[in-house]
Amino acid sequence: MGLFSKKKNKGMTLAELRAFDKRAVSHVVKRRGGDEQIIGRKGAITVKDDEIVILCNGSEVLRVDTKGAVMATLMSGNGVDIKGTDQNGESVHAIAYFSTLRQ
Repeated sequence: MGLFSKKKNKGMTLAELRAFDKRAVSHVVKRRGGDEQIIGRKGAITVKDDEIVILCNGSEVLRVDTKGAVMATLMSGNGVDIKGTDQNGESVHAIAYFSTLRQ
């Protein structure tokens, strides 16, 4: 094992993911390569047993499997970085910015 060996990320436990359940978000950005696209505004994060769902304005904007998913708070503390796979098995990378107003 070398000094810079890459550690395989198996994802987070369901208990760790549930820390973000019911968090209000102001907007959600989906990242593809170097591009970012806003996919929703004014919504909430829901963490179920088998999936992470973000709803904005009554519409589903993101659905990620909890198996292998990673959610990390941004250094600024104003959002969460989400990485995982969707229902089609495609890799997803999104950032959900927390709402500063109580909803």
